Amino acid sequence: MRHDLDAFLKQWWIMSVNTFLSDLKQFFIDSFTSPVYQDGVLYFIIEELPNPRDSGVFKILCGSTQIALDAVTLDEPGVVIANELIGLHAATIRKYPYEKIEYVNIAPWAQVKIEARMARIGLWI
Repeated sequence: MRHDLDAFLKQWWIMSVNTFLSDLKQFFIDSFTSPVYQDGVLYFIIEELPNPRDSGVFKILCGSTQIALDAVTLDEPGVVIANELIGLHAATIRKYPYEKIEYVNIAPWAQVKIEARMARIGLWI
């Protein structure tokens, strides 16, 4: 009887450790593939695409709520499209309370242009 209990506990321990390691691995994968966005933060994000080169998807999120997205190039015309998207969705952006703005994968020169656009249409910077 003792042997059966030991075998059971050993099997349970191995399964528990394997489950824990599997869950831990999935947590790290999810952290990189599905980032966690904080409430009260307005995000401007560019997710780069491998093809066509120098292109991506511009996203506006408030917390985890997606407000808008559009395909852009990673140059000056792409920033023009991003600024138009901000203007089109200004009323929606105003509906969401945000205390700060975060830029993800957006060049500093593009951030300046985005902030200038927000100031022109009366959004809090």
